[in-house]
Amino acid sequence: MPRATSFTFGTYKVDPALSIVSFTYHVEFRSGKIKTYTDQLFLEDVAPELWEKVPQTILEPTLQALLLVIGINYWTIFPTSDIRIEGFTLTREQAEFWTSLYVNGLGEYFYYMKMDFRNLISFPFDASATAPLSTQTSYKVSTPERALLLNGAGKDSVLSAEMLKASGTPFDFFAFSPTLAHERIAELVGAKTIKAYRRRDQRVKTIGSLFGISTAYPSVSTFTFIAVLLSELLGYTSIIFSNERSADFGNLTYLGLEVNHQWCKSSEAEKLTNDYIQRYITTGISTTSLLREFSELEIVRRFVQYPQYLHFVTSCNCYFGFSRFEQRFLRTPYWCKECPKCIFLFACFSAFLPKEEMLSIFGADLYKRKRLSRLFKRILGIEGFKPLDCVGEPEEMILAMHLASARKEYTGEPIMQLFEEYFPPSYNFDEIAQKVFS
Repeated sequence: MPRATSFTFGTYKVDPALSIVSFTYHVEFRSGKIKTYTDQLFLEDVAPELWEKVPQTILEPTLQALLLVIGINYWTIFPTSDIRIEGFTLTREQAEFWTSLYVNGLGEYFYYMKMDFRNLISFPFDASATAPLSTQTSYKVSTPERALLLNGAGKDSVLSAEMLKASGTPFDFFAFSPTLAHERIAELVGAKTIKAYRRRDQRVKTIGSLFGISTAYPSVSTFTFIAVLLSELLGYTSIIFSNERSADFGNLTYLGLEVNHQWCKSSEAEKLTNDYIQRYITTGISTTSLLREFSELEIVRRFVQYPQYLHFVTSCNCYFGFSRFEQRFLRTPYWCKECPKCIFLFACFSAFLPKEEMLSIFGADLYKRKRLSRLFKRILGIEGFKPLDCVGEPEEMILAMHLASARKEYTGEPIMQLFEEYFPPSYNFDEIAQKVFS
């Protein structure tokens, strides 16, 4: 594959009549040839006249941020240390934010690609540039407090929605490229959905597939800045996520960097991004995660109190790889029953639900599948490192399986026997419970 010698964040352009934003990226190769790639963002429910109501002092830095965060999908195909920005300049502090987001958010990418990232990413800045503190809130004075809640079609989004309903907070869902599962959850919750779609440059998608390039990227960071733009246009004052405490803990260390599959969901990333929005875009919009204080197991314990959702949430990431046509013929909810996330959540739900209901939801008893032993061991912290997937800490898995074991419904099954071998009744489960449920 041709090697890039420079990567330039190009332009952004709004088509208000269609509510489409286009972003361009220029890649120069060793041959001297320059290719331009275009990414498009499509926003539904945004009338043309709404674009004129957002002050340019707020709209421009928002679009600039979107250009930079969406560009991560293109830089990972053509990685180079020569990073340029065409139409605007960053302050030193802004450049440090984007450098941190790229380095930390791409830890898994570097690991998979066996890439030495040290001294590779450094966003350019103008040492003399200054960015005024964002105080532009006047256009929101007449807007009532409303929240935009990210709908991930899983248990976390549902729990956050129920918490917002209980507190009397008006909210709508935000869904990025919504699937049938997103629509199903929104209907059950009774919430309107604000939708956004992206169209990547097909040439980049093809190159990534041909060369087996892993494009693991900080998706929640991208969703955040898209949600900021939607909030400015539609009048939301807060953006709500459902990121849990477990997202703060990494998977492994690579070349001195902690690789965290969920870094973009971590409290560190959330604070960095919220601070950036407040300082450089607008103080009229804030971001937060309602479930930050909870472990994954605590979230499941609270979620099962809403049985109306048990057979409809979709948490297996494999589901989102199916086309919309294929999704129509999938069992509801979809669980591949092979990936780390399915295994971890099967254990979590088995801690609180009877076996009969578990089989009805998941369609199989994963404690019977001896071939999954290695993944169970990794999630339990017995061997290797935590899988690069959205799974909780080993203590959560240990406690979940202990609670499931106490139900006596899985006695003698291969995986439960393995668990009891490593974690006998004498193990200090009370100490773990105090940490997990604190």
